[in-house]
Amino acid sequence: MHFFSQFLSEKNFNTLPRKNSISDSKTLICGSPKSGKTSLALDFAKSSAISPKKIVYFDCKDFRLSLNEAKTELLKLYLEKKIELLIIDSYHSSIPLPHLDCIILISNENLSLPSFSIQKCTYLNFVEYISFNQKNISLDTLLKNFIKDGNLPSLLHIEDHQKLTHKQEMLSLVFNDMLPLIQKLALFQAQKITIYQFYTLLKKEGKISKDKIYHFFNFLEQQWIIFFIPHIHENKPKKLYFFDFSLPKTFYLHHTILPILENMFVLELLDQYGEIFYDDFHCFLTKDSKRFIFAPFGGKDFIEQKLFKLTPNSPKELITFITLDFAGNGINNGFAWESMRFLEFALGE
Repeated sequence: MHFFSQFLSEKNFNTLPRKNSISDSKTLICGSPKSGKTSLALDFAKSSAISPKKIVYFDCKDFRLSLNEAKTELLKLYLEKKIELLIIDSYHSSIPLPHLDCIILISNENLSLPSFSIQKCTYLNFVEYISFNQKNISLDTLLKNFIKDGNLPSLLHIEDHQKLTHKQEMLSLVFNDMLPLIQKLALFQAQKITIYQFYTLLKKEGKISKDKIYHFFNFLEQQWIIFFIPHIHENKPKKLYFFDFSLPKTFYLHHTILPILENMFVLELLDQYGEIFYDDFHCFLTKDSKRFIFAPFGGKDFIEQKLFKLTPNSPKELITFITLDFAGNGINNGFAWESMRFLEFALGE
């Protein structure tokens, strides 16, 4: 056994296949903290034909690891031709990479590595959440659990009474002294806000530097924790969302469910269509001109009232309403519409 053997054996847990598996033998996996990046790499290793004896895994943030010792041992194994697949967790550029055909690097950030393919790893979409669940539970109950627990992959393996503590501990580790800031920001989920507006609001409550706020937002975007949906007109504010749609539940006993549900829907919409925009009518628009309105508790009356607020010169493309319970279709005020349940939308039915 070589120097790195223990690190791999400690990570020898059951992995579940993700929607986007690794297809390139030289890949950088990047994504939000605890999004399943390491599991994705280990799943690739398990499914490969490479002998475990020739797989090297280590985490640069492991307290037990001396990076100088690791560099020396890595070079030794390479020269002795005892390594065929290298997996480096929490990778940074101080680690020299050997000339191997198979290297998987893992980072919270999207690093610039010209010879590597980028594999983005996000939290679970609803299809993955269902596929990972081993219990015989109805789809409606699974959706309720998804809304309650959120889309963090590691929660699937944790008892219900430990889930909140697990998320709070994870956030404490990720944010450290920035934790009060992310707690404040969680209140603006699914709202239009700029970094300067957030800074102005915090400044009213106490002394804080503009540089700290800009650094905070830069950190969040680099770590794939937040993202913004732009308006169809560039001069209007973007809307703020989180990669963990249930984030406010971690911070507040009393939270508003509508922003959480909208965030959940936006993640599914991005997963299916990629880049999206929003407009003044609260429509989400895709690049191929599809239009969606998320109305979780809306029925036919709500939809008809919404359509009567449209002006005659509004775009005439079909408007799809996504709800939790109501399905139907019709034409009102000259606009064709359809309504489908979130379950059918997420499952592609």
